[in-house]
Amino acid sequence: MWTNDLSVNNVEIDNEHKKLFNLLTSFYDGIKNNSPKLQLQELINGLLDYTKTHFAREEAYMKRIGYPEFEDHKKQHEEFIEKAQAFHTKISDGKMILSLEVTNFLKQWLVNHIKGTDQKYARFASANQEKVNQFSYN
Repeated sequence: MWTNDLSVNNVEIDNEHKKLFNLLTSFYDGIKNNSPKLQLQELINGLLDYTKTHFAREEAYMKRIGYPEFEDHKKQHEEFIEKAQAFHTKISDGKMILSLEVTNFLKQWLVNHIKGTDQKYARFASANQEKVNQFSYN
């Protein structure tokens, strides 16, 4: 669930983070309500696709404002996508069932990443407002 302490003080990025939480909540609700496997796979596909889109946009933002820890941040994104993709493959191959374990991993990573790593670029952006003002997120 989204809370204000997750804000990175960028409306567009905050809105994307909120959408990620909404997608994750839909996936969680689907598991909890024993939704059909196909529906759950569609939900996780949507979550993964949107996550990739969000990461690309967030990375473009960090690059444009000259965020000095960009490469480390991008690596965390790549590692997450790899792990999430591995879950997806195991689920698709029938080697893992869709469970709250998957949802808990996704939620923990998202919350920890936003509260930790994303807050670093938010502080950098705040301290370098002139650079940020020259960048249009869209």
